[in-house]
Amino acid sequence: MDEKTLIENVYNHNQDTYFPTLLKFQNGSLGTSSNFSLIESKNKRNTRKRALVMAGANTYVGDLQNNEEFDTYICLRDKTTNKATILPVQQALLSNHIYEKMDKLENRPMLSKEHATKKLLKEFGGRKASRYVANREEMMVNVNVMRQDLDETVQNSARQEDENDEDNTLPEVDTNNAEYLATIVPKCDKTATKINEIYDVEDVVPQALLDRLDEEAQSVYSAELETLPIESDYLRDCIKRIQNKEITTKQDILHIKLIIYMDALQSLIALRKRQMKRVEFSEITEKVENDIRHRFADPNVAKSCTRTTFSTEKALTHFIVLALLISENHEVDVNMLSRILRTSKERIITYAHLVNARPKARSDVLSLRLPSTVPALTVGRRFQRKK
Repeated sequence: MDEKTLIENVYNHNQDTYFPTLLKFQNGSLGTSSNFSLIESKNKRNTRKRALVMAGANTYVGDLQNNEEFDTYICLRDKTTNKATILPVQQALLSNHIYEKMDKLENRPMLSKEHATKKLLKEFGGRKASRYVANREEMMVNVNVMRQDLDETVQNSARQEDENDEDNTLPEVDTNNAEYLATIVPKCDKTATKINEIYDVEDVVPQALLDRLDEEAQSVYSAELETLPIESDYLRDCIKRIQNKEITTKQDILHIKLIIYMDALQSLIALRKRQMKRVEFSEITEKVENDIRHRFADPNVAKSCTRTTFSTEKALTHFIVLALLISENHEVDVNMLSRILRTSKERIITYAHLVNARPKARSDVLSLRLPSTVPALTVGRRFQRKK
């Protein structure tokens, strides 16, 4: 009797068929029962296949890996017929979903091995270990943190000098503080009883301009995030959040229009020139630029399209209000605003107070409040124009 095995079928990797998957776990092996799924997502660039394993309360995910040098196969033999089938095997390295979640969290990067060891020694080690780590930390200097602090100091110093120069070029005539605030702060309903009734979008950005931004908003929504001429990571994340929604509403398109406007306001806040007539504030549309040149120029200066401290302060209050309006809970992080607007945290909190936004308890998150619950601003300086 011939005992040779007959190879009946041979499949290759290029066929559109799902084959067995060889799973490797990043940390140990799977010791309990689980459910396996294969997920395939397609976009304009490529097709992505991922393996998913549900084991109790834990979820393990990983991309299917293709080796460019060789393919892996397994042979399945039927003892009854002595026939075999050769099948390709897909491979995936799985890790717990908690790692991906931590990677996506802002300001919480994965700790290096050295940093993690020090943290464990400091929190769970004995007195000698804790003292050793503390002494090491005092001796070490984070160059990146020092560089960032120096950059912020230089920027704040340059901003203060620039503002002082602007004020010194104008005659010393004080105007009423309340009247000046009314010119730089967006109109709000001081008798509002609900948070979403405090500000009307039309009072922050003209409705006529919003109506003319339909084409630009659709282009931004459908564009690849990497191709958008927007430098701010914060505004990019806001657009990405809208693009990732399964169903897009009119409110989402309105938020994209506001983001386009905020991008131009950010350019105005960072501007150091006094004349705005030939300055490019937005690489998306000139419609926004023309509106900002008209609405944010100092009306008390004879020459048109002139930027003064008035322009910067008005842009700051409008940017903060728009950031609150496009957020899901009418909240925004003050540290993020300080970073992208290159303005001190204390100054951001002061201007946020003007627009009825206050930090939450033991937090750096600004939250929009009802005007009736916001106390009067108590600071040494008065908000006023010197003209």
